[in-house]
Amino acid sequence: MKKIAVFGAGTMGAGIAQTYAMYGYEVFLYSRTKKTLDRARQVIEAGVALFAEEELIEEENARQTAGRLHYTTCVEEAAQGAWYVAETIAEREEEKRALYQTLDRLLPSEAILASNTSYLNIFELVPEGRQERTVIAHWIAPAHIVPLVEVVCGPRTSEETMNRVMQLHTQCGKLPVRMERYVPGFIINRLQSAMTREVLYLLEQRYCTPETLDLAVKASLMPRGLLLGVVQRMDFNGLDVVAHGLENQTYTPAPAPDQDNIIARHYQAGELGVKSGSGFYDYGGQPYQEVLERRDRQLIQSVRLARAFLDHPLANPPKK
Repeated sequence: MKKIAVFGAGTMGAGIAQTYAMYGYEVFLYSRTKKTLDRARQVIEAGVALFAEEELIEEENARQTAGRLHYTTCVEEAAQGAWYVAETIAEREEEKRALYQTLDRLLPSEAILASNTSYLNIFELVPEGRQERTVIAHWIAPAHIVPLVEVVCGPRTSEETMNRVMQLHTQCGKLPVRMERYVPGFIINRLQSAMTREVLYLLEQRYCTPETLDLAVKASLMPRGLLLGVVQRMDFNGLDVVAHGLENQTYTPAPAPDQDNIIARHYQAGELGVKSGSGFYDYGGQPYQEVLERRDRQLIQSVRLARAFLDHPLANPPKK
């Protein structure tokens, strides 16, 4: 059984470790503290139980998954003999650089190093001798449910490495997409960043409420995007119509938010979202884990629907 090491046992690391273990890999999950590992173990156990309840995995596999997971505070134990490493530690360059240097000494020469960074150019931080076997493999939260993994090729990443990483995630039930070179934020975070700027502008100027805005998106962009995405939508609109809109500049894009923005004010008031009980919405004192579980159950249903449309001929037209 091939060994995978996951470094970083936060929310993303736990979901990534769960996924690999469910698909038969021996997984060593590393964190510097036992407290973080204990919390990750609870999150993973709940995640595996939910998958079994939703019949995404068989009961026997759920039981076996627990036996394939190992929790450790020892870097050497996690790295020893791993053929693939998923790095999910905090987005601090020097910490990542130090970990990469340590791993380069401990890992087999043929091992692949994959970072889950959201925006850092980790190819500038990895030791020279590991460059051919380094990629960015960026998962989307919650990692164990959302299918997408953005796989980013570095300037010296080998084709063999890219193929192996794409194959690994396909075998693990994910939908990996390949990016030929690094750009900060990759695909999804860049799109979300542009959308967030517009969202903050609409809310700051009180053109609508958070509830109205979310309803508008759920009732339009989301169902249409499920079938057409964002690029093919332009084909259906007509590229002449899109071109005229760009030429006419029918509205001015929202400016970057200043420091005293609506999110900053929520943050300063201690309103951090679900984890604090309120943010843009009030969660009425509901326990954090209960809110997350309800979200995950509903998200599983939406992903089931999405997977059906990913095979639709409109979503995957014949290539020219």
